Amino acid sequence: MLNIIKNLLKKKKIKLIDFYYAKNISKKNDPLILIISIYISFQLRKGNTYVSLKKIFKDMFFSKKILKKIKIKYNLKKIKNYLLKSDSIGKKNTNYPLIIEKNYLFLNKIWNIEKNIYNFLNKKYELKKYKYSKWKKILNKNFFKKLNTEQKNAIILCLLNKFTFIIGKPGTGKTTIISIIIYFFLKLSKNKKIILTAPTGKASAILLESIKKNKLLLKINKKFKKYIPNSSFTIHDFFKINLYNENNIFYKKKKVQANILIIDESSMIDIFMFDKIINLIYKNTQVIFIGDNYQLPSINIGSILNDIYIFFLKNKNINLYLNFKECIKNKKFNQKFYKKNIFLKNKICILNKQYRYKKKSDIDICSKIIKKFKKNKIKKIINNKYKNFKFFIIKNKKKIYLKITKKIFLLYKNYFKMVINKQSIKKILEEFNRIRILCILKKGWYGVKGINKIFKFFIKKKKITYFKKINKKEWYIGKPIIIKKNLKNIKLFNGSIGITLLDKKNEMKIFFLMPNNSIKIIPINIIKKYKTTWAITVHKSQGSEFNHIILILPLKKNKIMSREIIYTAITRAKKYVWIYSKKNIFIKYIKNRIIKKSGLIKKLKNIKY
Repeated sequence: MLNIIKNLLKKKKIKLIDFYYAKNISKKNDPLILIISIYISFQLRKGNTYVSLKKIFKDMFFSKKILKKIKIKYNLKKIKNYLLKSDSIGKKNTNYPLIIEKNYLFLNKIWNIEKNIYNFLNKKYELKKYKYSKWKKILNKNFFKKLNTEQKNAIILCLLNKFTFIIGKPGTGKTTIISIIIYFFLKLSKNKKIILTAPTGKASAILLESIKKNKLLLKINKKFKKYIPNSSFTIHDFFKINLYNENNIFYKKKKVQANILIIDESSMIDIFMFDKIINLIYKNTQVIFIGDNYQLPSINIGSILNDIYIFFLKNKNINLYLNFKECIKNKKFNQKFYKKNIFLKNKICILNKQYRYKKKSDIDICSKIIKKFKKNKIKKIINNKYKNFKFFIIKNKKKIYLKITKKIFLLYKNYFKMVINKQSIKKILEEFNRIRILCILKKGWYGVKGINKIFKFFIKKKKITYFKKINKKEWYIGKPIIIKKNLKNIKLFNGSIGITLLDKKNEMKIFFLMPNNSIKIIPINIIKKYKTTWAITVHKSQGSEFNHIILILPLKKNKIMSREIIYTAITRAKKYVWIYSKKNIFIKYIKNRIIKKSGLIKKLKNIKY
């Protein structure tokens, strides 16, 4: 058996961590328990929360050699009975390392977390009750009347419910709706502690500034203004989640106080983070999850937002706004209204109307083609049938590589002109942020490092600017950098981008255009962890938007190849998209979806109304 496992390790089908995990579970080295435990560890690393006993032996992972070695023929009943005799596997609600529920096998911890999440989502929380007079004033507001029905539904759902999911693709006005919800919440509620959070520092800063700039909140009465948030947090910071806390046996989890908790970029929330959120909030806290389920999911296990979206497709909610309007008209909320609207299906709102770019614009059309994988229309993208959405074929040749990168480099001609002519710093920063090169990989010719290296070569060759060594590293005027670690004391986050320019004393400093349009100037020696950033990964771009996106795909297949990564990249653009790729690689990316098997979905299917 060990020889077979060594062979799996050599072929890189499994990792050492899978083997050690399995050894820990299969204390008696039972071949069947050992190989199934390895398989569970392998699936958990892929983001799946369970394995199916029906399908497990049909997987190519289990070769004929393995099946011979474990001396078992596939019979579901016999396998289940055999597994349940083990010291490592039990039925649900037991303390065994592995749990069997129906025909599925779970890690005990994962099973309990999903059970906890399911209980939270399925609980019949009472709807919030407010005075008719307050509701009437709000619903008669001109700006509310101008909203579409989807938006009105989203606002009412958020004000009434313990928790609400607002799901929509980029540019559907999710953060605008959040500003309106804050406005109404301040008018309706006596308790007004509002907390803004997101999985990353950059995303939380963007959320905060979009709310700060909202015209509706700028005009709000002075007595309410003091309650508008002037700071935001990462989920880890707000809930004080870190490795030390999690592993310290003396650490006591404290619940956090908030009347309304707003969580942006919720597609990045895994089951562990979601579990911590629901365990660390008080009963009276209202939570709003905002995100796009088609964007890149969490790196860890599970994808809560996608599970919620799948559930919604099968259980579409009623038009709450029309029912609500009727109640206000008749000055009567009957029991039927409250009973109808306490279910999970009426805590989810999907926004479809696009505001970032015009309907039927090239980016809108192409993002839908990619999202829905329309084969015939993908050919149109490759054959450049869309004016503002260009596809360029790349080859693994040095001459072609230089030709392609020169063409991209020339897009920064105006940027370098502005830097050399010492134009206003704000204009230089805005010009740089107009274009963004996105890569899938960090290494290789067409990865982040390759693009950054060739740009440096072009700058030196053309003698665009002079180079200077600071802290044993090369710096030059116009050099862009990306922060690699949160610097909370100066409000710069992992993912913040700055430009190296001369200050009034002709000293090199790094200038950052902040989300509120102010400029922050930082001495070079303060920033320790950074990278040059002519190009960034798609992951780093999530939550941002640019006029022109240049997406460069690798020449070969890779592990992170997926439709979600292409969709996330192109929806960062407001006006233009250029894609550099091989035809077959581009099509393979779009074919491949990140699908995480979720036990939560199976539980949600059992909800009865």
